[in-house]
Amino acid sequence: MADSNYQAVLVILNDIEANGLYKFNKEYHDEEFFINFIEFEKSFTNSFEKVIQKIDAFETEKDEIVFFAVYSLMLYVNSHLQVFEKFLKIIINSAMIKGSFDEDTSLSQMIRKICNKMQYTEKLKNSIRGLFLVDFRDAIAHQKYIIKDGAITIYPKDQREQITLNELYDDALQVRSMFHAMLDWADATEKPKTKKAILDNTINDLIHQVNTLDKKLDRLS
Repeated sequence: MADSNYQAVLVILNDIEANGLYKFNKEYHDEEFFINFIEFEKSFTNSFEKVIQKIDAFETEKDEIVFFAVYSLMLYVNSHLQVFEKFLKIIINSAMIKGSFDEDTSLSQMIRKICNKMQYTEKLKNSIRGLFLVDFRDAIAHQKYIIKDGAITIYPKDQREQITLNELYDDALQVRSMFHAMLDWADATEKPKTKKAILDNTINDLIHQVNTLDKKLDRLS
């Protein structure tokens, strides 16, 4: 069963599509990048779970192992946030939001632009910022963080926030769930938008069927 983070992302993306903000931007799409990221996510998750399970077994170097765990999870979470930024640039119609965006537009800026265009309330804007961990992303991007005593302290602004290993692990589960929601939404969104697209797909299907039939006839002859 999908969790609340997964459902929240689907609601937001469906709202974006329903309000005409969706447009596939080919220039930001890199299929190989996403395939590699999915493989990385699978490998990291399997390996890291084994490390976490064995932390208590380390006695003399436990502090170092905890530091490694915090740093690894920080990179894992941050890598997902980078993917989220890229994903939003792939699906958002830049002509529909104020100021447009480019390669240098941050995740925080993308979220702000989208929320403003959607005319969300301040409360909802803050909730979405929290969902996408924009303060965390800004802190890591600008190296405004410290790893100490088994936790990471971020200070993207004047206020500091300490994130424990357990909380960081929860964040990792959160971004993982959000990423899967994006993949599922994108898969459901990849459908013909025009009569021409429908016609092209029909023709391609017919060509495939004819080629398949030809191969069968060749084997019979």
